[in-house]
Amino acid sequence: MRKSKKIKKGYILALAALLLLPCINILQAQAAREIVLDQECSLTVSVEVGAESGSNDEYLGDLNQMSIPVSVYRVADVDITGQKYTPTEAFKQMNFSGISGNDSTVTAEKWQELAARAEEIRKAEGVEAADTKTIESVEGSGKAAQASITGLLPGLYLIVPEEAYNPDYTVQYTFTPYLTALPGSSYTLTGAGSDEWEYDAVIGLKPEAVPQFGRLNITKELQNYNETLGPTTFVFRITGVDKNGTVQYEEVESMTYTAAGSNTITLEKIPAGLTVTVEEIYSGASYTVSGSKEETVVIWSDAAVAAGKEGASEASAAFRNCYNGGNRGGYGVTNHFELDGMESDGTRKWTWENPTGSAEQ
Repeated sequence: MRKSKKIKKGYILALAALLLLPCINILQAQAAREIVLDQECSLTVSVEVGAESGSNDEYLGDLNQMSIPVSVYRVADVDITGQKYTPTEAFKQMNFSGISGNDSTVTAEKWQELAARAEEIRKAEGVEAADTKTIESVEGSGKAAQASITGLLPGLYLIVPEEAYNPDYTVQYTFTPYLTALPGSSYTLTGAGSDEWEYDAVIGLKPEAVPQFGRLNITKELQNYNETLGPTTFVFRITGVDKNGTVQYEEVESMTYTAAGSNTITLEKIPAGLTVTVEEIYSGASYTVSGSKEETVVIWSDAAVAAGKEGASEASAAFRNCYNGGNRGGYGVTNHFELDGMESDGTRKWTWENPTGSAEQ
């Protein structure tokens, strides 16, 4: 019996040791992952590193030539384990209940929801940024455009890049604000890899490209007019091509006159950057073009004109006509058809517009 008790006692001690080992390992791992709360962190925001996709190659050429202000806002403090966030005073309305810094099961949608809420508070309360830098490339560095912010204490930060235009103002880039934790680790991001805290983080932008548009003014001067022949119509064909020579815009416009004088029509929503040719394809039955029947212009975006971009102005094409002594009238209208959804039987539904472009003088 004594021998049996000793054997059982040995088994109990061995089992206790086995149960204790995982606890020791957890404690050791937690100790290794403790954050040094007074250690300064740095954050580098680069156009070359996509936060989720790995790159922004589609936009990299533009972004590398731009200057993009980016601000960071301290949203929450973090505890030494990196698990618990406590909102700062400026963001005290935030709720991080159930959100753990090293829980890789928290979805990207949830983090984006929190970022959107933080951005809402920032705008409403006029929260002061912890720091603001400008993302830009350094000539000769061989690096993509980036900005580095130093002296940040551990915590959760809202990253807010400002919207900006590419160099020729043909595209506006907007950026999604998002949250990032400092310091971070591979484990906290993916649930795998090293759990060592990295106090110097490199993150990317989340850009969205918004194409820009401009205007075209077509001016027609009718030098003299034969009242006997009645109204006369002049027709223009407008064709826009991109840098590769591919047609991206086509339209036909008309002007109808009942007296001599000058009139201008303005076409809007033309893609910025296109080279547009305006050709007078019908000059009235008894009227002749004085000068060129065709003009070519470049479309600048409304944003470029408003910003005073060097060389930017609303595109304009001017034509002049005079009565040639003929006795035939020439009057008409230009019909416009726009797709307006689908009929119940699946056929396309079109809306008909009939702008005559009349220029009563």
